Amino acid sequence: MVQMSTTITAGPAALGLRLGADVSVGDGWAERALLVPEGLDGPPGILQGGLAAGVTAPVARVADTFGAPLTSVEARLHAPTPLASTVRTRVHRAEGVGRYQVELVHDGCLLVSAEVEYAGHDPAPLGLDLLELATVPFPDAVPQQEYPSCFVCGPSPSHPCGLRLHPRPGPAHTIVQPWVAEEVLAGSAAGVVDPVMVAAVLDCPTVWAGMEQLRAAGYLGALLAGFRLQFYRDVPTAEPLRIVARCDGLDGRKLRARAAVVDEDHTVYALASALHIAVTDLP
Repeated sequence: MVQMSTTITAGPAALGLRLGADVSVGDGWAERALLVPEGLDGPPGILQGGLAAGVTAPVARVADTFGAPLTSVEARLHAPTPLASTVRTRVHRAEGVGRYQVELVHDGCLLVSAEVEYAGHDPAPLGLDLLELATVPFPDAVPQQEYPSCFVCGPSPSHPCGLRLHPRPGPAHTIVQPWVAEEVLAGSAAGVVDPVMVAAVLDCPTVWAGMEQLRAAGYLGALLAGFRLQFYRDVPTAEPLRIVARCDGLDGRKLRARAAVVDEDHTVYALASALHIAVTDLP
C-alpha cells in the first residue's frame, strides 16, 4: 500500500480511509489516491460493501462547491475492493446541481461506479412499510459465522471500531436491531454519524433479511452489487435508534432488500435499497 504524506479523511477518521491531497486532472476527471486499510472486511480481505458504496460520498465532497447536505448515493459494485491497498478515485460533475459521477479503480479494473448528489435532504417518504418495525420488540441477537470478520455484523472483527451488530431476525424476512452510534463514528460535524457509516450499517441487514431464502435455495450468502442510499435528516450519535430491514424477494441469484435508520417516534433518517448477488462461496 502506497504511503501518502498529506491526506484527507474519507469518513470517520478512526476507520483509516484516507484520500490523497494531491489531485491530477485528465479528460475532465479529478483523480486522487484512496488508502484502504485492513480491518474493514465484509468477506475476509474485501472492503465491506456498504463502505465501498459509501466512500464515494467523501470522494465527491472534495470536488463539491455547492455545499449542501448529502442527498443520495447510487452505486454499482463491479468488483471487490481489496483491503490494505491503494486505489484510484475519479470524480467529475454530472448533469444537475450538486451531482457527481465517481469511480473507484484498481489495477485497471473498475471497482465501483456511483452518482452522488449533494443537494440537501429529501422529504421523508410517507407510508413506508419499514416503519411497521419502529416499535416491535427487539428479536434476540443471533451471532453469525458466514462473515466472521465483517466490520459491521461479524462476531470477530479485527478493526478496533468493529460494530458487532449481530443479526436480529424478525417476522417475515425482516431484521430489527438497536443502535446507539458512538461519537467516534461522527464525521466533520460533531454529533452526526458520518454518511459512510450509515451506508455500512444499512448494507449487512439487507443480506440477513433474506438469509433464510438464500439458504433454502442452497446459497452460502450474497455480495452487494447495487446500492441506493437516501438521506432525510442527519443521523445522530448517542441516541437510541433502530436499523430495520425487509427482504423484497429472491429472483434467481438476485436478492433485493431495503433497510432504514428509524427511531421509535417513527422518524426516518436514511433509507437504502440493495441488490445482492447470491453466491455458494465467498471470495
